[in-house]
Amino acid sequence: AEQLILKIHRLGRISFRTVKTNRDYLRHRQSANWMYMSRLSAMKEHTFMTALHNIGFPVPTPIAWNRHTVVMSLIEGTPLYQVKHLQAHEAKNLYADLLDMIVRLADVGLIHGDFNEFNIMIVERESEDPQPQETETLGEERSPDETNDANPTTTTTGTTTILHPILIDFPQMLSVSHPNASTYFDRDVDCIKRYFLRRFHFTSDEPGPFFADAERRMRQNKGSRRLDVEAEASGFSKKMAKELEKYMDEENAVNGADGELSTGTGAVLDGSDVESDEGSSEERDLDMSLGDHDLAAQVHQA
Repeated sequence: AEQLILKIHRLGRISFRTVKTNRDYLRHRQSANWMYMSRLSAMKEHTFMTALHNIGFPVPTPIAWNRHTVVMSLIEGTPLYQVKHLQAHEAKNLYADLLDMIVRLADVGLIHGDFNEFNIMIVERESEDPQPQETETLGEERSPDETNDANPTTTTTGTTTILHPILIDFPQMLSVSHPNASTYFDRDVDCIKRYFLRRFHFTSDEPGPFFADAERRMRQNKGSRRLDVEAEASGFSKKMAKELEKYMDEENAVNGADGELSTGTGAVLDGSDVESDEGSSEERDLDMSLGDHDLAAQVHQA
């Protein structure tokens, strides 16, 4: 059977009581607990992953979502943070590809908001069109007993290994119309630049990309596709987005400026592992506007 990923969103389950006690947050809504926010997070992730997948963007294939869980395809690759060494040409090409992904997201109205080495998977694919390659290796110093499992390299048998980045984790995705869009765009760019400098000692002489350029392209292409608008039309409203964003900001404030808010954990499964679950009456009463879906049926159909 095909292996899939089940991501369980557990947004702020541990520290929500602290938030509510110290900040009296969302006191007017009894159902605004960690489960409600986790359901919003799961819905948002599935919505944006689906929109990106439908235009051919390199993301996992969305299968289904139900309450605070999302099922997606398994990406058989290496998280970028586990890649310790790259050839000079690989670092250059991968760096360019990642910055291009940030720009392509903005061109369709989106900013990832957490574009870093933990949310990028690297998949190796063979090319039958070998090209002259530099042999300088960039990255951490190799130990004598180190394996190459997390170190993609170029083959020497007439084919070239191309590194393809796959983007994951979308609960923090936001629109280019967000008041702080420029700040989040610049942060995504800076995260990649700092990481490549720190890990691979790689820097580029080319400046940018800049959010102002993305805005200019959008003005010039007013009829172009806007996934942020399509996501809202599909059911994930601005009200939901603002509510989730406010909660995540509160969580980050309570957890400390240095901490990142974890949105969930994942597990590998196949279709036979998923069972339909009616859930507790408390869960069903949280917010039926989010909808309940038969997760097992969707997985088996996929």
